[in-house]
Amino acid sequence: MSVAWDRYNHAMNQFKDKHYVVTGGSSGIGLAIARSLSNRGAEVCIVGRRHEALHEAVSDLGGGSWSIQCDVGDEQQVETLAEAVGRRWSALDGLVNNAGVAPMADLENTEPEVWDQCFRVNARGPYLMTRALLGLLRAAESSSIVNISSTLAEKAIPGMVAYNSAKAALNQMTRSIALELAPKIRVNAIMPAVVDTPIHASRGMSSGQVKGMGRIHPLNRVGQPEDIAEMTVYLLSDAASWMTGAIVPVDGGMMAT
Repeated sequence: MSVAWDRYNHAMNQFKDKHYVVTGGSSGIGLAIARSLSNRGAEVCIVGRRHEALHEAVSDLGGGSWSIQCDVGDEQQVETLAEAVGRRWSALDGLVNNAGVAPMADLENTEPEVWDQCFRVNARGPYLMTRALLGLLRAAESSSIVNISSTLAEKAIPGMVAYNSAKAALNQMTRSIALELAPKIRVNAIMPAVVDTPIHASRGMSSGQVKGMGRIHPLNRVGQPEDIAEMTVYLLSDAASWMTGAIVPVDGGMMAT
């Protein structure tokens, strides 16, 4: 046990002066991931669409953090982002594809524009980001990609057909890219269940309503962004050096029900 613990501690201390890009990094899960990396000495580029939120997040993180405003579903903007990252860093140690949208609508009320936007951010975005940054990821000694998926990718619920489908596509993309990029680059995904993030307020849900969803999880609480951040850091680290193509639930037991 002590050998394994020493190896884990060593891996958790490996982040100093390494370089990471986190999309959707200005709030919620993305900001928690960026903070966990920054606290371990990493330099983090957070990506998002809202300038003010990015500015606040960088001020909060401090250290070597910086930001790029980018719509991850826009090919030209992603190429511009990759050029900016390449000017600042000669190699990239990790990419976290966290940006996402989660429209709530059943099939009849899911307009084609809603469907397309959901896939544009949740599936096309990780594809574009990974493809554009691949050269920098290959330039690192050991690099890793983590995609933030959802339990709904494999345990669908009614009323979120576009989101269920887009996250299922992300899971299969994770497996496919993991096979193509092995052994140089590891690619894994995390499936959170309900996590207390600002996305719920954008749907008109109160804090009490979000916390009330804890009862549908065997551990009787909703997740916190830090729950996902710590697993992300683990998957980015050398402690997970024998993991690729894995889809890991961090879900309060939801997938076991």
